[in-house]
Amino acid sequence: MELQPYLTAVAEDLDRATSLADDATREVVHRIAPAVEPAVRLAILQALSDAAASLTSQLEESVVTVRMEGRDPVLEVRHLGTGEDGRPAAPTAPGDHGPRTAELDETDATQSRVSLRLPDQLKLTAERHAAAAGQSLNTWVVQAVRTATRAAGPEGPGRRTTPHRSRRVTGWA
Repeated sequence: MELQPYLTAVAEDLDRATSLADDATREVVHRIAPAVEPAVRLAILQALSDAAASLTSQLEESVVTVRMEGRDPVLEVRHLGTGEDGRPAAPTAPGDHGPRTAELDETDATQSRVSLRLPDQLKLTAERHAAAAGQSLNTWVVQAVRTATRAAGPEGPGRRTTPHRSRRVTGWA
C-alpha cells in the first residue's frame, strides 16, 4: 500500500489551511510538513495494524497481517487450514508463520485494552518474533494469547476432557 498519496494529501491540506496566513506562517508550515511525515506515517501504520487485529478477531478461518516492504505497509489475508479435529489449525508458536486463529464468540465484537508489563529482554524477544512474523507486537501478542488459551481448552488448564500427549510448552508462553 503506497502511503505517499496520503502523506501528500496531508501536506496539501496544511497548505490550504495556511493559504490566508502571512508569509512567515506559511514558511513555518512548509518546514514542519516534512518533519512530521514520519509521525504521520507511523500513525497510519498503527491504524492499519489495529484494523488488521480487529479484522482478524472477527474472522474465523483467516488472519490479516501487516508487513513492511521498504517504507510501505502491505496487508495480507491468509486462509487457515484445518487440523485433524476439524478446527482451524494453530501454530506451535507465534512467529513460525503458520496459520493462526481463535475460537471466538461470534456475537462478541468488543475489544479490551490491557496494559502489560514485561521484562525488557522478554519484550525485545517478542518484538523480534513479531517482526519475523511480519506482525506488530500487539498482533503477535494477541495471537500468542489465542493460541495459549485455545491449547488450554474451554475448561481451563489441567481440566481437559480429551487426552493430551504433553503439557510442555517451550519458548514463548
